[in-house]
Amino acid sequence: MLKRKRTGWLLALFIGAAVLPTLSQQDEGPILRPRKSLVKPARATLLVICDLACNWKLDGEDKGRIKAGGSAKTKVERGQHFVIAMTEDGADQVKQLIEVKVNAQTALSIQLKPVRDARLKAEQEARDKSDQEARDKVAREEAAKPTWTDQTTGLMWTKKDNGSKVTWQEATEYCRNLQLVGHSDWRLPTIDELKSIYNENVNIGGNRVKGNLQLSIWWDWSSSQGEDSGEAWAFGLSDYGGVDSGLLGVSHNGRALCVRRSGR
Repeated sequence: MLKRKRTGWLLALFIGAAVLPTLSQQDEGPILRPRKSLVKPARATLLVICDLACNWKLDGEDKGRIKAGGSAKTKVERGQHFVIAMTEDGADQVKQLIEVKVNAQTALSIQLKPVRDARLKAEQEARDKSDQEARDKVAREEAAKPTWTDQTTGLMWTKKDNGSKVTWQEATEYCRNLQLVGHSDWRLPTIDELKSIYNENVNIGGNRVKGNLQLSIWWDWSSSQGEDSGEAWAFGLSDYGGVDSGLLGVSHNGRALCVRRSGR
């Protein structure tokens, strides 16, 4: 009898253990799974205005062309967007980050003209600098030459005079014996030839002379006969800018500035 009761208890315990988990799951109710939201992201309008005709991109996507002073609208999501606009020739562009808000139109004005103007100005300044450097180079090369040729008269002049005071005879002899840049036909200039290199608008060390000539003094002998016999004309290549007749055998602080006909 006792053995049967024990067997019944064990059977009841086994059945209870099997039923309890099922009842526990029924008490928890049904298992719910998350559903995807059916609400679409909020969108707003972006208005892009271009001062010059431009092509533009939104977040890397080509959006087409905007005419000068025109605009374009597009729907975008809330947040930051990256806009690139460039001129039709591709030479200038503007990149801008724009914050777009929900339920509002956000306007973005692209100013390409200042960018283009700055580029053109920089290019012009670069050209001007290059041109000036070229002119300076030519000027340095010309300054280094021992002669200067007046393109108006075709006369070739020595860049420097003899450097000390001489009589007319000594000046004549100096030019006659001069050997320079492969030429030996140098001579004293006539008074009219000296007048041709005078320029009152130039001042080089007190001398008003063309061709950047470097004179040791402003008084130069000419080959022209002076006012009286035994005299020769001299010309003052300074503020004086006049002629004077000097005795051939007296220096008068005169210098020898030599000349020759270019092309001979």
